[in-house]
Amino acid sequence: MKKIQGGCYCGAVRYQIATPPVWSGHCHCRSCQMALGGAFATWAKVAAEDFAVIKGEIQHIEKTSGIRRGFCRDCGTTLTYAALNEVEGQDWSADAWFSAVTLDDPSIAQPKAHIFVSHQQPWIKLDDGLPTFPEF
Repeated sequence: MKKIQGGCYCGAVRYQIATPPVWSGHCHCRSCQMALGGAFATWAKVAAEDFAVIKGEIQHIEKTSGIRRGFCRDCGTTLTYAALNEVEGQDWSADAWFSAVTLDDPSIAQPKAHIFVSHQQPWIKLDDGLPTFPEF
């Protein structure tokens, strides 16, 4: 099977995933809004062993304790998200989360839900029929 690739805006960082994403969704949490400069972020995930950086290096920042965001140090594109501790009893270390829109073909990461809609901006109107959740 051909590897699926993605990367940052300037091309300094490239990654590949060995399988199509197993889940994707829109996150409306305030942290994602601030980190990405948008009303929500669209994340996708694969098993951690199925994600590999093939060019460059992802820079990390941990502004919120236990949350590590990865980005390109050259152009600033947000690339990855990792919860380093258990979140609501779930261990996320088995998964690699990445920004779905950074895939070369983002259409393969079909979102399944809107999460953290308790933080949704009032000027965003959701009418795509996806389920919504106040938290994750």
